[in-house]
Amino acid sequence: MSFDIGRITAHLAEPDVKITTELIRLINVNIDPPSPLEEKDVFVRAMYVVSDEVNSFGGCFPADEHESLCRLLIDSPVMVGHRKDSLPIGRNFHAAVVERQGRLWVKSYFYWLRNAQGAETLKENIDGGIYKECSIGFTFLFPECSICGKDIRICEHQPLEHYGKDENEKVCHFNYRQIERVLETSLVYRGATPETSISKELQRTTTVVKIKADAQAKVEQVISSPVELDADCRYLVTPHYDGLPVLMTCSPEGTTISISDGTELSQTVSDRFTNRRLPEMNNAFGYLVGMRGRKRCSADQAQRFVEGKSSPVTRLEIRLFPQDDIQLPVDFPNKQRYAVRMLRSNTTDVAGIAPVARALSTRAGVRIWPEGKYPPEFPGYRYNPPIISDNHEEPHCESGYYTLKMSAETGRGQLSLTVKDSVTRFDIRQFNLARLARGARFITDRSSESTTDIYNDELMAVSGPVLESITTEKAYSCKLDGSLKGVFFLQPIKLNDKERFLFYQQMA
Repeated sequence: MSFDIGRITAHLAEPDVKITTELIRLINVNIDPPSPLEEKDVFVRAMYVVSDEVNSFGGCFPADEHESLCRLLIDSPVMVGHRKDSLPIGRNFHAAVVERQGRLWVKSYFYWLRNAQGAETLKENIDGGIYKECSIGFTFLFPECSICGKDIRICEHQPLEHYGKDENEKVCHFNYRQIERVLETSLVYRGATPETSISKELQRTTTVVKIKADAQAKVEQVISSPVELDADCRYLVTPHYDGLPVLMTCSPEGTTISISDGTELSQTVSDRFTNRRLPEMNNAFGYLVGMRGRKRCSADQAQRFVEGKSSPVTRLEIRLFPQDDIQLPVDFPNKQRYAVRMLRSNTTDVAGIAPVARALSTRAGVRIWPEGKYPPEFPGYRYNPPIISDNHEEPHCESGYYTLKMSAETGRGQLSLTVKDSVTRFDIRQFNLARLARGARFITDRSSESTTDIYNDELMAVSGPVLESITTEKAYSCKLDGSLKGVFFLQPIKLNDKERFLFYQQMA
């Protein structure tokens, strides 16, 4: 038997990365090119562009800003070296928050055309590790000092300087707050954020929601209306805090706190909640809530804080579930960095759940337990009440006009709604029109006639007709036209025992 032995041709290059139909759909939807693109038309890669780690300038993108940053990244150009004297080489079309090596990262997906000049060279340089780091150009309004929470441009602290001594020593940084716009992302020789990288891992990822210990949140039943509940039962309603469910034991020997999955907090953390005026309790149920100033952080951020990892949390609160045998003194101190409070609550029948829920609701809604079936044994129900109306109310609709005055210098705004010659005014804190259009929510107060003088003629103002105004109890919903187009809400909230509102636009 004989064989012909000759030249063998082999191609050892790896096949190009598979681009899913979902990624192509996102390109066409989010970028809307003149002609729809197909897989054969594009190269796609992803960049880990920022994390929650402090960068070389002393700045940090805190985890609670990442989702907003993902939205702002879409349709921003990809440049080289932040150079503005040349055209983009690609475009970002999707972004998500992911976990990578124990840190939260914003992962941005970008594409470029296969038939563009230098397209193959760009792909080879990325995949071959020549182009491997990236950066971001953006605008923001408020550099928040990590030590005092003030604008770091005017406070006494300096980025990357050490303050305090021994275990209280802190390295100062500033948080990028009120991010307005992403100008571009760039391929660079060295990124300011440590360990940025460009990747060909293209499995599409949605925002990470990692609440390790909130076993209750995984099994609580979400209801869309109280009519789904047993009408013959009474119910306990509490605010829905995004916190870690914990069991707290206080005795003369000390305090121990364990998460409901059985993980016990370090004694160092538990000891910080010790107070000689705490009543004795054994495995009292509550929620461990992470706070930054007056703002509540996520359960994941609280988890990272108690584990000693990077987190925006600066203080902790335990919100104890209401129990007959546990009462805190009326004058119990609750302004400490490690505070214990009772959950606000109300007991009602099914018909009363909707108004009670509106009074107690956080942004996540309320938790509801049938009387006698309480945590941790029973997970309860989750309910987010409608802001304006429900089946028990008949909202009143009218039309009129509005004026929104804004001050770029003070960051304040005033919304005036005129309906049938009746004027209602609201003062808006730290207002920004661009952020409103992107879904931001602003703390707002009702204002009186006497406060209108602070808004003089030099301020920018927009106005237009009110197509529809709906008022139910203390809530407002307005369909506006003119300078502001869309549906806007004023949702009642309670902040520091004061009745206030959240002003925001309904997003598509």
